[in-house]
Amino acid sequence: MSINKRLGVESLLVTLLFTLGFMAWNVVQGMLMTLNHTPEMMHTDSSTSTLQSRVAFGSIARWDMTSILIAAVGFLLLAAAYYGLRSGIQRWTQRS
Repeated sequence: MSINKRLGVESLLVTLLFTLGFMAWNVVQGMLMTLNHTPEMMHTDSSTSTLQSRVAFGSIARWDMTSILIAAVGFLLLAAAYYGLRSGIQRWTQRS
């Protein structure tokens, strides 16, 4: 069994574009939710000190070695799945 280098590079690029598109979609969703947010103005002056301690904007993501390893393995598995599907489709269309 030989590995098709062109298809391997295509698999990595498609997986990278898919991942970047997913990240971009999350950013766009966050921007739209921020634009469409209307805060509740009733009773805001009575509890400003407690409000400041409870508001959190987003979360802090800490990337340790385990998180990086899981992300890399997931990326490679997605690329391998794409490669397998595309090579299977190519073999199937060549037989027909």
